[in-house]
Amino acid sequence: MIPIDPQEGPVMVTIEYRIDPAQAAAFVEVMERTRRARLRQGALSWGLFKDTSHPGRYVEYFVDENWLEHQRRLQRFTAFDAELRDERLKFHQDSRPPVLRRYVAEFGADLPPAL
Repeated sequence: MIPIDPQEGPVMVTIEYRIDPAQAAAFVEVMERTRRARLRQGALSWGLFKDTSHPGRYVEYFVDENWLEHQRRLQRFTAFDAELRDERLKFHQDSRPPVLRRYVAEFGADLPPAL
């Protein structure tokens, strides 16, 4: 990983899930609770996107103010957050875990409002 100044940001995290399309409604319900949890943890913005060319592929994103706040959010992970993570993972159908990526803005980023 490249060195990151604690004040660099914003930080965008994406997590790609592959689910059974027949389970989409139940997955989205869990993701609605995930949205509330991410925002409670300090995320500035959150969204869930479905892939138009691959049914069952969803990408969650959320944005933290900077690298330091991103690290602090990870430290605030609770037992409730772990239960919610486990609920999300029950829907994931790939043999590999969901793909998680972290991005730091190269220069100023306009933040969309939380969806």
